[in-house]
Amino acid sequence: MIILITLIVIFFSSTVYGIIGFGDALILIPILAPIIGIKDAIILVNIWGTFPALLNYIKYKEFLDRGYFLRIVSLGIPATILGTYLIINIRLEWIELILGVFILIYSSLKLVNYIKSQSQIEIKKEINTTSPLILFGGFSYGLLTGLIGAAGPINVALLEKTGHYRESFIGNFAAIGTVLSVSRIPFYIVEGLFPSVLLLIFLFAFPIIFLGTKLGHKITPKIPVNKFQILVFCFLLVISIKSIVSAILSLIS
Repeated sequence: MIILITLIVIFFSSTVYGIIGFGDALILIPILAPIIGIKDAIILVNIWGTFPALLNYIKYKEFLDRGYFLRIVSLGIPATILGTYLIINIRLEWIELILGVFILIYSSLKLVNYIKSQSQIEIKKEINTTSPLILFGGFSYGLLTGLIGAAGPINVALLEKTGHYRESFIGNFAAIGTVLSVSRIPFYIVEGLFPSVLLLIFLFAFPIIFLGTKLGHKITPKIPVNKFQILVFCFLLVISIKSIVSAILSLIS
């Protein structure tokens, strides 16, 4: 029964990933953590995340912003490796709480802005992709990715600020996600962190991820760009509240 429920949740999270380009870890980790433990959940979801990210990149590779991509991964890769190393010895609840508060504030402000403005989003660059902000964002995204496996909101903020919407948003998110996900897998193997007792669930997940992501690809083009942005920030708002509550409960207990 646990395997069946896990696979259903994986299908749903992969569909969400296929539609908006992120969110699988934000959905999966809180559900799997009480069942298999937070660290095993992060490790499995991080490895699984490589597959839908690759599928999204293949689908939207023509939208890749090379300048943005290179600046993010230049510091994102070493930061991901650092975060993956720190996961062994750090208490993750504080990180989840801080990230949850940040996401809550950011997504609330953006939602108010989009809902107030009923006009279409103007597709243009708001900042130059050579901005140092992107390098700092890449480091923060990589570090949190390694630590909690669900740092997508950092990349959401950067992509939205640099004028990447819908297909471009998903394609660039996927390219970065693929590289950062792959960079931490050798560490899991070398350190013997992979939960081999969960090998059956791990293998069964891949065809489910494929089907869910492909379903998401069919839905995305039907969503108007402005509605797509509102959907992204509504999703973040819900996730932020969940992160804050779960982190506080864990710290109290």
